[in-house]
This record gives sequence, structure tokens and C-alpha cells, in this order.
Amino acid sequence: MSPKRALRRITRDRRDALCDDERQCKALAIKEIFFAQPEFKKAKVILFYAAFGSEVPTLDMMEDALRLGKEVILPITDVETNALVLRQVFDLEGLQPSKYGIPEPVIEKTAHCEASRIDLVLVPGMVFDEAGNRIGYGGGYYDRFLRQLDPSVSWVSVAFELQIAPLIPKESHDLPVDKIITEQRVIDTHGGRLRERNPSGDNL
Repeated sequence: MSPKRALRRITRDRRDALCDDERQCKALAIKEIFFAQPEFKKAKVILFYAAFGSEVPTLDMMEDALRLGKEVILPITDVETNALVLRQVFDLEGLQPSKYGIPEPVIEKTAHCEASRIDLVLVPGMVFDEAGNRIGYGGGYYDRFLRQLDPSVSWVSVAFELQIAPLIPKESHDLPVDKIITEQRVIDTHGGRLRERNPSGDNL
């Protein structure tokens, strides 16, 4: 088993072991910290993802973001093109379970969104380290998508503290996020990501 796969399995088992009350309490703390971040406050168009299984819940985040007047975008995974199709969600009634049971936008109840309109991305992941490196679910959809965005777009992840590892294996195509928010802290890695995307040090 590869190091990435082993870390993914160990972390998933630990996350699955959280009891409902503990998960709910931690999730509420994460949401409150996330909503207090300057990146969230100034964002007008936010790309969320629909959490599944024992991930940090995101549907409540989307609902509250809509109440705050944010534009909420949710992706549909196109397995034929290996791309994310972006849909603007106006309310949670615009979602339906996919064949995997994950809430997904209904085309007729949502609207197309251009990637250029997004100013904050909530990036999913299973394992993170303090440098912002992440282990996702193996599809590579977000690594490909994030490369298309303007460098000014913020990349933030939410995770339980138990999902933070000392160091995770990194490959050349992997992209670190700017911030990781857990129920205990905010891990700010933005400077490292900007240097990585602009090694010369020139202003972006």
C-alpha cells in the first residue's frame, strides 16, 4: 500500500470513529471560525463542495452563506472530461443525491457559473499537513481546476484536527491550500502557496 493510501485509510477510520455529538460540536466550531475569516467575509462568489460520509458538514455552511447574500457554487464531477462543472445553487432544493449518494446540483434548478467569477474555493481533502499540502480522494479534479484560477483566488479547506498530519507525501502536480481551518485553529499557509506559484518572487 502506498504512503498516501495508508494515510488516507488511517485518517478516514479516525474520522469515522467520531461520535455524532462530537462531530456536530467540532463542525459548528469550524463553521464559526471559517465564517470569521476575512477571505469569507469579502467573498461574493464561493465554490463549496457537498460533504459526504464523515466529512466536515458543508450543507449548513451553504445555507448560511446564502442567507448572508453570498453566491453559492457547487460542482458536478464530469467523469468523461475529468473536469468540474460549476453550477450556481439558489437554495438547497436545487440539490439531489447523485448515484454515490452525494448531494449534487440539479441542472434545471441551478445556473451555469464561469470559473472566472469565483473568488473563494473550499477545497476538499482527507489529510492535510501544516504546509497546506493535502491528500484528496485520488481523482485529481481540484488540482486540475485550481490551476485555471487567478492567483488572487483564495483556497481554503475545513477539516477536523485529527486530519492534520506532521508531513504528507507530495508530488509535482499537488497544490497546497492557503488556509486549513479546524475546530482548534487556523493554519495559514498562504505565503508558501504564493511563493510556489511565483518562484521568482515578483508581485502577483
